Amino acid sequence: MNRRSLTSIGYLALILNGLTVNIMGPVMPVIIQEYGLTLAAAGVVFTSQGLGRLVSVFLTGSWSDRVGRKPVIILGAVLSCAGTALYGLSPLWLGQIIGAALFGSGLGMIDGIANALISDLYTERRGLALNRLHVFFGLGSLTGPLVAAFFLDVLNSWRLLFLCVALASAGYLTFASRQVYPEVAGGKKLGREQLKAGRTRILASKEVWMLAGIMFTYNGVGHTIMGWVNTYLSGELAASVYIASLILTSYSVGITGGRLFWGNVSERLGYSATLLVCSLGGFVFVTLGTLVQNLWLIGIFLALTGVFLAGIFPIAVACGTSLFPQMIGTVSGYIITAASLGGMLMPFLVGAFSDVVGLRYGMLAAPVLGVIQVALAAFLHRRELRPQALEGIEA
Repeated sequence: MNRRSLTSIGYLALILNGLTVNIMGPVMPVIIQEYGLTLAAAGVVFTSQGLGRLVSVFLTGSWSDRVGRKPVIILGAVLSCAGTALYGLSPLWLGQIIGAALFGSGLGMIDGIANALISDLYTERRGLALNRLHVFFGLGSLTGPLVAAFFLDVLNSWRLLFLCVALASAGYLTFASRQVYPEVAGGKKLGREQLKAGRTRILASKEVWMLAGIMFTYNGVGHTIMGWVNTYLSGELAASVYIASLILTSYSVGITGGRLFWGNVSERLGYSATLLVCSLGGFVFVTLGTLVQNLWLIGIFLALTGVFLAGIFPIAVACGTSLFPQMIGTVSGYIITAASLGGMLMPFLVGAFSDVVGLRYGMLAAPVLGVIQVALAAFLHRRELRPQALEGIEA
């Protein structure tokens, strides 16, 4: 087992996730025009991607605790490659919807297992290790809008963009399939009865439900920004494709920089306190970003939103896996499932709502979610968080 190579598997998984998720928003105005779609119809593709991700993350976390991480990563890479290829090749909108479901499933698998794999490898300081992992999601997110702008403005082909991502997924598959992976759950795979008992205990945990709610609202805010900011800026504020993509990139810059910062802070301040601080800051700046109409100010506020929201995902996973260290794949899968549900539902709901009232008001969904996130983080911070013993499973 090569720890450095396995760490690279996790890092590359997050780059691929960040890149793929963040090219969908920039190409959406072009696709809407090409297919003649309403905002609600266009939002279906985000729901399709989110649904695929939701199902795969929910199912494969426990599966990986039983069979190991490698089969899940390989299947995820295959689905990601097939889905992005179909998205780029299909001449019908239905093909893009199916393609999004496929690569959403694949990305969900490799994202969830990357978090579990890093948690397996770095048990002492999971908060720091997972924040470092998610820096690479930020790098993918940072690259995505700029790459999309190049393919749209210079090559004039959003389809070629997705075909290139499919090739990248194929390369990831080749690299990941050649590695030897560690055993899971404290050095052993779990049986069916052990998994069943553990799942029951995890689902009964109020702390896990709070973490799930925080992840739902966090991803709802993030995917609303990533999915609709380009359309909002170009349609409501007459921004060019390049400027809109640059502003979206500022959010990704904030995410990347924030994850370099929050890892060490979370180990000193504590996971629940860091989640509360991140939630408060994210709410303040996403509210400012949706209320102002100056493009420069929007870019600054979205960057600061990214800085504060950056810590939510990795620290929530670190918190959950620290509560149930014997079932890392399962608990991280459930928490990430909630994030996927937020990413699936909110862009569609924002699109449907915006068809009625306009995208200017639809974007206010982000601050509303921020209020809920702050409330959940405050309740979680008041609770005592410590590892939970699972009957029949050695710690």
